[in-house]
Amino acid sequence: MSEQPPHESLPDVPEIEPVEHIAPESTFITPETDTSAPTAPFTTPTPIILAPMPDDTDEAPPIEEVEKSEESEESAPIESSETPIISTAAAKAQPKRSKPSKPSIKKPQRKERYTLVTIVSALRSLIVTFAAAVIVATIFMWWTSPDFLSAKTQRELAPVLATAERVGVRPTDLPTPFWFNRVGVVAGHSGIATYGLTKGNVDPGAVCPDGFTEASVTMKVAQQVVASLQGRGFSVDLLEEFDPRLDQYQGAAFISLHADSCDTYDDGFNHSGFKVASPVERFTVRDQDQRLESCMRENYGPATGLQYAPGEITDNMTKYHAFHNSQGHSGIAQTTPAIILELGLLSYDRDLLEHRTDKVAQGIVNGLLCYLQPSLQATITAAVTPVPATLPPVSTAGQPVPTAISTPNR
Repeated sequence: MSEQPPHESLPDVPEIEPVEHIAPESTFITPETDTSAPTAPFTTPTPIILAPMPDDTDEAPPIEEVEKSEESEESAPIESSETPIISTAAAKAQPKRSKPSKPSIKKPQRKERYTLVTIVSALRSLIVTFAAAVIVATIFMWWTSPDFLSAKTQRELAPVLATAERVGVRPTDLPTPFWFNRVGVVAGHSGIATYGLTKGNVDPGAVCPDGFTEASVTMKVAQQVVASLQGRGFSVDLLEEFDPRLDQYQGAAFISLHADSCDTYDDGFNHSGFKVASPVERFTVRDQDQRLESCMRENYGPATGLQYAPGEITDNMTKYHAFHNSQGHSGIAQTTPAIILELGLLSYDRDLLEHRTDKVAQGIVNGLLCYLQPSLQATITAAVTPVPATLPPVSTAGQPVPTAISTPNR
């Protein structure tokens, strides 16, 4: 077998020396030749070995190499009718053209987001539908005549419209909830004492020589205050001095009514006046106590014509037994705003406390409404006649009476 010179058109293909024939691993079928035709001598064509393509690419072999291989086959002379067979081992031993390897690029896996897309699409559809409905309804209301509905339909809808208008009315402002719209009024020294120095007895409070008592004044005024507040829609409790209901009493406001002594003084000063105080031993609702006290002070004086006498306030007022735990009794709830009011002196303010209790009651109601209903506070427009400063205490027969011994000031 003669050596085949390398083809000029393929300079980069190395020369191949045929080796001994080895049976191919797979069956090789040679094309049938026509024996009748004369056979021309030919030389063994140079086999073309193409470099293996990378596994991660689908590119076809270059067209230039295919064309060059076809030209070499046509130009090569035919020497033999047999085609040399190159063994697999020899083919593997032959040098291969090195080709730069391409970096493998991993394709990102597609994430299944069909659930999220479905939810977003559904929400968008709902929003668009709602917006369209609002726009259509608005346009319909703008361009619809009031006479669009028949008379019968309008009559049927009349109760609904009336109910809607009633619901739309703004209710009256109240500083406390409806269930807390409760007021406690104590008529000082009323009832039988259940504890204290007068336990088991009736304590009339301050007593004048003619029998005019503090308890009679406080009960009469308390009843008028209760009636007036109940007429305004409040739930009012008329309480006794040592009422069992005082323990943990819960309400919007609490007031205890008292009157000062029947003493007179020969010092040339007018001792007429009223006093009001709030608890000093608790701080739970201290701001509410002070506001209630301020309302009473600002309204009781103008209604009665009495002057406020802060210098006469004693510990018996600021530490009133119903304000705190006393002798086994818890007193009112620590969240209930409370005050104690001295209506005046039985001696110097007797005419007011005995004959004009309506003004006294009105002054108390005004002070409570100032705290409970500031916007609806009642006012007195009529002029109030002040009590004469030199009016001496008188008896029921109209005769002056001497100074009497009374209980100490609260």
